[in-house]
Amino acid sequence: MSLGGFVRACHPGPTAVMTVLITMVGWSLGWHGWSLLGLASCVLVGQLSVGWSNDAHDARMDLAVGREAKPVVSGHASARVLWPSAICALVLSVALSWIVAGWVGGSFHVLALAAAWLYNLRLSRTAWSWLPYAVAFAALPPFLSYGAGNGAPPMWLLVVFPVIGVSAHLANALPDVETDRSGGLGGAAVHLGVRRTAVLCWVLLAVASVILAAEAVTGRWWFAVVVAAGYIAAALYARVSSSRAATFHALMGAVAVDVVVLVVVGA
Repeated sequence: MSLGGFVRACHPGPTAVMTVLITMVGWSLGWHGWSLLGLASCVLVGQLSVGWSNDAHDARMDLAVGREAKPVVSGHASARVLWPSAICALVLSVALSWIVAGWVGGSFHVLALAAAWLYNLRLSRTAWSWLPYAVAFAALPPFLSYGAGNGAPPMWLLVVFPVIGVSAHLANALPDVETDRSGGLGGAAVHLGVRRTAVLCWVLLAVASVILAAEAVTGRWWFAVVVAAGYIAAALYARVSSSRAATFHALMGAVAVDVVVLVVVGA
């Protein structure tokens, strides 16, 4: 067990991205000062619990298929340490959720955490792997809006968030479809196959982009142009490159553009 392996087991990339994303959107909705710091802390600890529980739960499977990139497989982390760490982080994040966002707003973040843990423990290798992402991302707008004292979030946010979340989930799984299938592992992307997964990712992202562009154009029309340009550039990049990883990176780039515009529009 090493500190580096312990950190890598939390999935530092997605953990950082989700923490920054939610904090940025929170700022645009009115979280400032100490409340913003509390929000970031709450989300960070929650994401740590999700990452550690994921690696702890998948430890046996990762060992069986020899995924050397996983710290549990390489011997730099242990499930016996990750499990209590994940549970402690979960309890702390739940408490922070209600402290920083109140009972109503905080409960939506607790729902998002429950969905993420359901994915880790039960649904990640089934055709329903997309569902926890839809639920968790749909819970984020009311968490942030009620927590900031703004009441219910606008309907378009409740649509855009889960659509982007499911698209990102499928895009993230896309590069590993063949590996997972050969290893007997499931998941929505494995059930759909490479081609249908890629098409569905682009369709979902197009839906989210159109909704976001329509919302943006009511006040600042050039934001809609940015959303459209980001989507077209990503699609062209994926078209030119034959690499499946390129498709994933293109999708993530388009999502990043949508998120930036989402934050600016919210502000």
